[in-house]
Amino acid sequence: MSTERLWQLARFLGVIVAVFLIGWLIIRLSSFMYPFVFAFLLALFSRPLVDFFQKRLRINRGWGAFLSIILMSGLLIGSLVLIIMQLIRGLVFVANQLPAQIQELSLYFQKLYNEKLAPIWNDASEALRSLEPSQQNTVQNSIQSLGSSLASAIGEGSKNIAGMLQTILATLPSIALILVIVLLAWFFISKDWHKYEIRLKQYEMLPWFARAESVMTSLRSALFGYIKAQLTLITITFFIVLVGLLIIGVEHPFAIAFIAAFFDILPYLGTGSVFLPWIAYSMITGDTGLAIGLAILYGLVILQRNIMEPKIVGDNIGIQPITALIALFVGIQFFGVFGLILGPLVAVILKALHNARIFHYLWAFIKGSPTPFR
Repeated sequence: MSTERLWQLARFLGVIVAVFLIGWLIIRLSSFMYPFVFAFLLALFSRPLVDFFQKRLRINRGWGAFLSIILMSGLLIGSLVLIIMQLIRGLVFVANQLPAQIQELSLYFQKLYNEKLAPIWNDASEALRSLEPSQQNTVQNSIQSLGSSLASAIGEGSKNIAGMLQTILATLPSIALILVIVLLAWFFISKDWHKYEIRLKQYEMLPWFARAESVMTSLRSALFGYIKAQLTLITITFFIVLVGLLIIGVEHPFAIAFIAAFFDILPYLGTGSVFLPWIAYSMITGDTGLAIGLAILYGLVILQRNIMEPKIVGDNIGIQPITALIALFVGIQFFGVFGLILGPLVAVILKALHNARIFHYLWAFIKGSPTPFR
């Protein structure tokens, strides 16, 4: 192998090692820096409002940052209060209906036991009595072992739930501290945003600055686009469920549609958290018409989500729908539930790097004839 090929191989291995080191460093730092990342994103969102206060209303930028934080926090808290109120309204409706539904379910299971399970149990008891004593002992021991295993599993599950609740309560002080840090960092970043811009302008003449700026612009556009895409999908789900419930004739359709849209945020679970138990209950209680209507509505929601998500996400973050679909699938395979978010994000990062011709320059560097950043 020639010396030139050896140097190309060395540069290729160097690029691979550098990429892995940068990825490892980002992952390590993310566990320490995530409050400041959130603060930076919030400052990025609130920047137009702060600029409005400073330039149009002639308010000191520090006070403008403070007012923008108050307004955005109030909007966020108000939205959460609205969501919680709608959830409470739906839960109150469910709680009012629950006693009658529980009684109806009890009657159903009692009827099921009397007509189906009791004869089977009697036949099993007769068959057990016809066995030899040793065989009877074996069957009884197996039943006892199964009961012990079930009780142990229930006990372990209860212990895990209690431990999880205890962990959540123990982390509340840490969550409060992180929230304070995010708010303070949000204020300082918003207040001194223009100073950071001035410092960045000092690097405008450097050859790599334009490429880095292009990557950041693409990522910022994709971030806003992804949030817009998810809000669009949730809104579509809300109106489909609302119209469907109005057609079916269900009580409190607005509250139920709001709850379904809220659960639509959750990966995998989604609106199935609302519809599947409801459909099962309707089938058990004999309300077949309602069960069929809910099943059709749920199918429409799933169908529109699977069809529209790649298109809407792709259009809003600037990639082709098939690319968005591949990113969603690969993300789920590698990262599970979080892949629904990380998959498109990685695709956007790769597209931003491609648009900035970063891969072009890396390949030129590996070949030994790097093109200057210009």
